[in-house]
Amino acid sequence: MQDTIQTIIDSATTTTQTTTDGINTWMIIAIVELAVIIGLLVSRSKRNDKRAEIKRKVMEEGDVDFANIMNSSFNAERLYKELIRKCHPDRFAPDAERMAIANELSTLITKNKHNIKRLEALRNEAQNKLNINF
Repeated sequence: MQDTIQTIIDSATTTTQTTTDGINTWMIIAIVELAVIIGLLVSRSKRNDKRAEIKRKVMEEGDVDFANIMNSSFNAERLYKELIRKCHPDRFAPDAERMAIANELSTLITKNKHNIKRLEALRNEAQNKLNINF
């Protein structure tokens, strides 16, 4: 009987130690998961703060031209293709001065590919500087 009681006590002690070790391991894992979740939430809120700051700056400046945005989305590609074809520097190869002007205009045209207002201004500039008819 004494051996049975001692075996039960030893078994209970071993089970308690295993359970305690298991709880500590799972508790550490849970704390690490919580830290990761908090880190993700903080980084997301910082990203949202940056977006809100950009939006606020744009709204304060008030220089957003929605008509240009809509017009550009439908008409800029056609004008871009026409300008880049007619102002390509290779068309002016014999004349170094006109070739340099065409090179500069081509660079500006490519940079403003989606801005129809700027493309129209560049078209006028090309007409004046390179004598191109559109």
